[in-house]
Amino acid sequence: MTTIDWSIFASDPLVICEQASRAGGRVLSDWVGRFQASTKGPRDLVTQADFASQDEIRRIVLGAFPDHGFVGEEGDEKDKSPNKEMRWIVDPLDGTSNYVHGFPAYCVSVALAYRDELLVGVIYDPERDECFAARSGAGATCNGQPIRVSGEVDSSSALAAASFPPHVSSEAQSVNDFLSIVSNVHSVRRTGSTAINLSYLACGRIDAFWVRKIACWDVAAGLLIAREAGACIGPFCGPPSPSISLDRPAFIATSSLELFSSMQKMLSAGMAS
Repeated sequence: MTTIDWSIFASDPLVICEQASRAGGRVLSDWVGRFQASTKGPRDLVTQADFASQDEIRRIVLGAFPDHGFVGEEGDEKDKSPNKEMRWIVDPLDGTSNYVHGFPAYCVSVALAYRDELLVGVIYDPERDECFAARSGAGATCNGQPIRVSGEVDSSSALAAASFPPHVSSEAQSVNDFLSIVSNVHSVRRTGSTAINLSYLACGRIDAFWVRKIACWDVAAGLLIAREAGACIGPFCGPPSPSISLDRPAFIATSSLELFSSMQKMLSAGMAS
């Protein structure tokens, strides 16, 4: 892991990250009740609020750091510049389907990465005014107060969160994964927002989460926040890892090493079925 000299930044990246996330959240709140939704894929929605939030986030982070790259979920190629070593990774509205239906589980996710190393991350939930934040090596917070994972070790007592793609068939691997987990844990939830799942893992509201296929903007901030809160994170095969590839994120995240090992075994069985 690279040691970052924070003095190289003209402004504190975490401060800018929080400013941008909260500004994006205000945009989402302003658009409630007056947006129109369109589809960008099977059961995959986008609204004017997604674009407006991303525009505001881009304005703030690139205004402070004009030489950085910017990788955003929405927009054209100007919002997908992964070639720069220092890049902001942004989901302006994680949980768009929830937002469209008035289901209060959506958020803004903003992170700064140096190559594949996450430096700062913020997830802001405008519905609850909850701001989850982390700086590499400095722990995680919610609204300024330190947070930690639950520490749960027993899968039978664990509350897990499942991730499904926008379109899922009955034969999909994500269904097999769910069936492998649901009878072996206390219960399973699906929030519809990966960033919220990782935030809730970080503060102890859930104990485990897994995802096999997801975009970097869905997980960048959440991975750092969960890791800094003490989460055990790693691949579906092999030991936990201090870093997850942002090019093709796939991982299990849990409140303890014991629970991580249990989840790996369950999900391996799901692959074999």
